[in-house]
Amino acid sequence: MKKNKLKSLVKSARKSATKDIRLSLIADLNEITSTFGGGSKKLKKNIEQGSKQLAKKIAKNIKIDKSAFIKSDKVAEATEVLESQSAAEVVIPKAKAKVAAEEVPAETQEV
Repeated sequence: MKKNKLKSLVKSARKSATKDIRLSLIADLNEITSTFGGGSKKLKKNIEQGSKQLAKKIAKNIKIDKSAFIKSDKVAEATEVLESQSAAEVVIPKAKAKVAAEEVPAETQEV
């Protein structure tokens, strides 16, 4: 796997982790504020901004396992190769069957 592709996979994983963390923080904090009373627009805005900043800090310190991306890429390549080989094997017998079917009527007409 190329380094650029690996870096982009790690970056996208980090972005998705940031988004998941942010959404869970917002949901939990909104639930807590609703138990104590109705929240205002200003409070909700502060929660969203604060959770976004905290999610960035947390995601920055997360270490993403690059070997998992490499293994999954190798598995994906192997399955693609197997699928292409099995597709080629399926097509070949059908072609032979058509050729054999065409030859039989031609022999019966000559006799």
